[in-house]
Amino acid sequence: MQHSLPHFGEINREQLEEYYSVTTAAGINLDLNFEYARIEVDNAEVLGEWLNSIEQLDMQNRAALQQDFEIGEGETREYFRFYIEELQEERMASLVEGANSDQEKAAILLSKLKLRRVGFYPDGKYGTTSYAIFDYTTDIDGWSGDQLLVVKRDAAREIIEIVMES
Repeated sequence: MQHSLPHFGEINREQLEEYYSVTTAAGINLDLNFEYARIEVDNAEVLGEWLNSIEQLDMQNRAALQQDFEIGEGETREYFRFYIEELQEERMASLVEGANSDQEKAAILLSKLKLRRVGFYPDGKYGTTSYAIFDYTTDIDGWSGDQLLVVKRDAAREIIEIVMES
């Protein structure tokens, strides 16, 4: 039974592939990961709602990342501390021109975060408790490092955790 999903087009709900991937016009990589070969129509519709809400969820994630950063002990601050410590001084200076403290540098880098990928796991593929995983990175002169700032959400759209991954 065919079902239309935003960004992906038609999928066969009764004979799912294990993995689907597409890149949006905005350059965000989206992937669907299925454990089982079929999905019920109501679950496919919920997935479609998620796919239609990526921009809204991205804005909510950014607000959560900002809050995590301001707390001062979260993964967001650690993520930017890594970049501040690892990048060459000249390269960092061009990115955060005018910033004097590490706090100011990190705040500027936070504003430069890019959403690179959203992975969906509607039936718990790989044993994950996350329904969707949002991967953010910082572009530095066209280069994206291998460090990711990751926001994980459950099926109720609640943020489970914010973590740094490589």
